[in-house]
Order: sequence, then structure tokens, then C-alpha cells
Amino acid sequence: MLTKNALDHVVVGVPDLVSARSRLTALGFQVQDDAHHPFGTGNCNVFFENGTYFEPLAITDRDAELAALKTTNPFVRRYHAYRFRHGYGPIMAAFTTDNAEAMNARFRSEGISTGEILSFTRNQSMPDGSETIIGVHLAVSASEQAPDVTLFCCEHLSRDTLWREERLVHPNSAKGVARLIAVESNPSDFQYLFQTVTGDRDLRTTSVGIEMDLPNALVSVVSPAAYEVMTGIDLPPRGRGPRIEAVEMNFADLPALKSHLSGQSIAFDDKGDELIIEPVEDFSLTIIAREAV
Repeated sequence: MLTKNALDHVVVGVPDLVSARSRLTALGFQVQDDAHHPFGTGNCNVFFENGTYFEPLAITDRDAELAALKTTNPFVRRYHAYRFRHGYGPIMAAFTTDNAEAMNARFRSEGISTGEILSFTRNQSMPDGSETIIGVHLAVSASEQAPDVTLFCCEHLSRDTLWREERLVHPNSAKGVARLIAVESNPSDFQYLFQTVTGDRDLRTTSVGIEMDLPNALVSVVSPAAYEVMTGIDLPPRGRGPRIEAVEMNFADLPALKSHLSGQSIAFDDKGDELIIEPVEDFSLTIIAREAV
């Protein structure tokens, strides 16, 4: 029997961590220190109290990245392929698991596994100045019909170290990602891919797409027309296959967020009960901001 996985994080490719940090700080998020992977990428994460987070991802060691590209490392290879086709933007979505090996076996049985699980560790600075080791096991899926999205399951080895209470407080009152939104002209063609990774066998099919109700967030794959209705953004024509475009986020105080964004001269579309913050190159993810209820 499948167990529903929660949404873990959204990986957004960025030009560099300095500019991404500047953009996220201007948006009112608390951004964590830069961290570096052993295969040439680095991040500056933003953690939320509902268990989700943003992972802005940049190349921080070109030689290490090139070396990793000569291996079977699916994380780097999928990231590199997306950058080649589209530049920067939302590349991947991760979902929680407490057994990456079991998830990878499921992927293998469905023909979407990228190979062996990817495991790695890194140093993590603690508030008292000490350092500890944290790590993950990743089960990464891939579909030839979906070259522009990578869905994977993440088994955190030290989750409590990352989601410390002091990391979850944001000047803009952000509470977390409430919905992940991907766009595809025929969403139902990809329901089995999303079902396999999320573990949601109760997926809903509607007139505008498909939707999964996970423990901490919704995941929606919608048509371009439906996305334009939702956001007011008319996406340019492109080929088949889903791409992550936006997240809906809950905020404790929407008027305070509006005031903060105005003070930072950040453009947004005020729709009354929600704000649409469009992407920029330094963090190319549309944010639909709503007040938590």
C-alpha cells in the first residue's frame, strides 16, 4: 500500500547564490548560510514551519560539476540539462520519504528510476558556532516524456537539525508552500508519474488538470489556459511535458507582506485576497501569496 509523501522542497536554478540571496531577502525571507554539495552545486535555503523549503541552486565549483557530469549523478545531470534548454528556473520538486531505497525500488518497477540512490553529506554550522554533519538519500525519477521536471524523494538523515525553530521565522510572515503548480497542455498524461512519486492514489482529475492532496500541501498540474486564469500570466508556447511554474504560499499577515514588498519596490499584482509576485532571473519562480486561515 502506498503512503502519501509530503512536499519537501522546490529546487530553483539561479545564476549565483549572491543574487538569489539578495532577491529572497528583499522578498522578506530569512535565508540560510550558503552550503556546498560535493558535486559542484551550492544552495542558500529558506525553511518554513510547514516542513517545506526553497532550495536556490547554483554552480559553485565548475570543475566538480564537470567531473560529476561524467558519472551517473542524476541530480547534476538533470540540472545541467535543464540549464542547457531553459537557463534558470524551477527545476525539481522533492517529496519526503523515510526509505529512499524503497522509493527507488518503486521507481525501478515503474521504469522511471535514474539508477542507484544518491547519498551525500556536508557540514552544517550550528547556532553555538559548532559544526555537525547532515546528509540525505535521494531517489530520483525521470521520464523521457517530462524532460523539464525532475521529481525525487528525499530521506533526510538530520531533519531536526535543519528545521530549527529560529530558522522558520520570516520578516514577511511566511508560513510555507501550500501548493506546487506545474503546467502541461494535457495534465492527465502525467498522472502516473506524479502518483508514483507522491504516493497519492486518490489523485483528483478536474476540467483544468490533476491535483494531489499531500499531508502538508497540494500539488497541481494544470493547463496553460487554467494557469493564466489563476495568475494572469500568459505563458509562451512550448513543447510537451510539465514544468514547475509557481507556488502558492501562506502568510500570517498579507497586508504586512504587501507593505514590505512596496517598501522594497518589488512589483506584484494585487488581487485582493492574494498577491501575484512574478519571477525574476535571480529567483525565477512565481509566488502566489495568500493569508493563512
